[in-house]
Amino acid sequence: MRTTFFFIVFVLWSSNCPAQWSDTLNSIIHGKVSPTASFDSRNSFINASKAHIWGVKIGVEFSEKLQGGIGYNRHDKNLSKEIYFVDQAGLPNSAKAFLHLNYFSFYLRYAYYINNKWRFSIMPYQLGCGNSYFQYSKNENKIIVERQFVVIYEPGISVSYKIIPCLGIGADVGYRFMLKNNSAIAQNFNSPIFSFYGIIFWGELYKKIVHK
Repeated sequence: MRTTFFFIVFVLWSSNCPAQWSDTLNSIIHGKVSPTASFDSRNSFINASKAHIWGVKIGVEFSEKLQGGIGYNRHDKNLSKEIYFVDQAGLPNSAKAFLHLNYFSFYLRYAYYINNKWRFSIMPYQLGCGNSYFQYSKNENKIIVERQFVVIYEPGISVSYKIIPCLGIGADVGYRFMLKNNSAIAQNFNSPIFSFYGIIFWGELYKKIVHK
């Protein structure tokens, strides 16, 4: 597993990676390995409307500095438009169709500065593949229209602050680039991304419980 992960990182970064960084990366990869999992809610915009992206990530962390894994992300369907069609009686009709954006992603996150309180990280790679489309109900059936494959690139930076050993706060800032957009949908998905959240340090909490 370590060798495979190191190969992926090396392919992505080798062209711009100095020898010193290669040694550092090799040391990180061969350090302590632990599983990671997180749930996040990211704010962004589609056209001029606010749009939330919900996501879950599962992966591994090396030496408490380098994370990598996969995630699933989806837009929470707060945007809609009117769809016009001819019903079974041959009469013109319409329905409200909701915008969907669902995609799986691969990500890498590196913590370049850590002390007792602060942690600064960069996520140079979060590449997603999925679909965007509109969906509406017609005669109790779900109809999907304008569905196309999309490719998304979402780099970003993160900062967190540990208030007490078990509790902290954090913020993420990034940008969503549509490498392959849905040509059937007029909405612009390119957007800044930002989120603010609370953090529970489960490892510290576990240590306190076990110690007591």
